[in-house]
Amino acid sequence: MSYKINLGAWGSVFAVPTALVDSHIKLASSAQLKVLLYILRHSEHDNGVESIANAVSVHPDEVKNAVEFWVERGLIATDRSTLSVPKAENNNTQAKTEEPVTPVVEPKVKPRAISRSQRPDPTFVARRLAENTELSQLMDEAQIALSKPLSSGDTATLVMLHDTDGLPCDVLVLLINYCVSIGKGNMRAIERMGTQWGAEGVYSLELAEKKIISLSRSNNAWSKVSKVFGIKNIGSPTKTQLEYADCWVNDWKFSDDMLLEAYERCVNQKGEFNIKYINGILSKWNAQSIFNLDDLKKADEAGAKSKKKKSDEKEREASYDIAAFESKSLFND
Repeated sequence: MSYKINLGAWGSVFAVPTALVDSHIKLASSAQLKVLLYILRHSEHDNGVESIANAVSVHPDEVKNAVEFWVERGLIATDRSTLSVPKAENNNTQAKTEEPVTPVVEPKVKPRAISRSQRPDPTFVARRLAENTELSQLMDEAQIALSKPLSSGDTATLVMLHDTDGLPCDVLVLLINYCVSIGKGNMRAIERMGTQWGAEGVYSLELAEKKIISLSRSNNAWSKVSKVFGIKNIGSPTKTQLEYADCWVNDWKFSDDMLLEAYERCVNQKGEFNIKYINGILSKWNAQSIFNLDDLKKADEAGAKSKKKKSDEKEREASYDIAAFESKSLFND
């Protein structure tokens, strides 16, 4: 009878550099860790970007970014076509002879269209986080606010908003928490709003707080208007919708009854919802100081009387012209 230890899954292991945990694990994203672990496990093979992407379910562009991250830290070597673990230096020991391998040509990956500012690469992001304590703390606060770990793309976006769009860290924290509070706690919405804030020069907490008050006011106004009109809010309201609603509700102080009346007159006249036409109606009422249904009824009655009077005058003028024509003899000189 023979005996052996049942190692189970531990019967097959591979080495992981201590530097991964000691120096880099805090900055590395999940995608970067996946890529490195895959290459460590298959260090004897030629690892192409496409094969790694398929194996770890990461986009090829993320693989490239991860590779750059680890190459910068000396844990991966690349010859542009294959990826491998760097060979240890020969410290007076017999190195294992490597068999020559045929380089694997990496298939070309079609670049994705960029519709927004270019995010910084992982190497640059890691360097910025290492040298800037406020940025590093921002990532921790963002993870708490969003209730999830940040991906490498999320981290790059926040660094971009700070470095490229000029938003200070305290402003970014306020922005992230505001987006979460309105149900838009995702990086795409944060990036979109952050880029807008940067373009508008929202570079201080005071300006950011004023901006949030203004946004809350407009959004609340649109919620009221859309409810009165019976409009389903699919996605975010447009800038025009927010501006009109803010004006109607907060500046002109129109009641729900007046908003509904303007909406119904628009649909009866145009056969559809037309926000510019409704604005024209409300603008006229505001100029005439008509803010309730009783005043509107009186104005409508006065308008009807005025139209009838003009119509009667035109009829009388037409009758006079016909009578004068008929009384005139064709034989008069």
